[in-house]
Amino acid sequence: MIQKTFKTTKCQKSRHTEKNMFAGFLRCSDCGANLNYKFTHDNPDNHYFSCKNNREQNGLCKKTHHIRVDVLTDLVKNAIANIVRFATEFEDEFVKIVVDEDYKRIQATQKKNIEALNKMIAQDKELDTLCEKVFEEKILGHLSEQRFLKLSQKYEDEQFELKAQIKNMKKIVAEEKQHELNADGFLKIVRKYSEIEELTLDILQEFIDKIVVHHREEIMGETIQEVEIYYKMIGHIEIPKMSKLERESCIKEFRAKKRRANCLIQYTLQKGEPKK
Repeated sequence: MIQKTFKTTKCQKSRHTEKNMFAGFLRCSDCGANLNYKFTHDNPDNHYFSCKNNREQNGLCKKTHHIRVDVLTDLVKNAIANIVRFATEFEDEFVKIVVDEDYKRIQATQKKNIEALNKMIAQDKELDTLCEKVFEEKILGHLSEQRFLKLSQKYEDEQFELKAQIKNMKKIVAEEKQHELNADGFLKIVRKYSEIEELTLDILQEFIDKIVVHHREEIMGETIQEVEIYYKMIGHIEIPKMSKLERESCIKEFRAKKRRANCLIQYTLQKGEPKK
């Protein structure tokens, strides 16, 4: 009977079994979890990512952080192309930006994460105190059995969710401390690419450490979604936006500085002084 059933039963294969190239790169801005790759069944061409914890409804994240793949592809491609162009044309300025951003990032991020972690630990201690008080009230006969069980379950559920958040935040704090910036190493990667024409998995693996996706917000009637791109070896860097004329002017000034520096080195060598 089993063999007959298997012969007559046909299993339909999923139309979308491929793994998207952004899988593993996207992080939720609220809980730090990976964003899962999905598509809508009524519109299979609508590919998107959303927060893993939000989909599982485990209490770690209250928002979806939904973002479409086509929007993400254009955004990341343009960001990588811009940073490659800027780092190629203005190496010295690029290094200065990386060093400055590194200091600001360490100060801001560590302060924010440690404050959040300390707040969670304090809340966990408060819940311990509340649980002890409920037990004491039960022993003294001030609480009925039904009321005692209800309050106990409430505090235990809150504490279970909070401990998961503490564990997750400790992991984030540890990862931040291990992240070291290296502008020279990133420049070696940049020199492999003269132009980014198409975004591929190889390029993502070369350049991107992680991409943090925020939830959409409506500000002054306009829907805005922030996406932070963290590059390998240099972290999250904001490249200054310049017009065509500003860029041409900066290129001329940068080339003039390099010529003056080269002339100074040649003059020093001619005088027989050690090269600095």
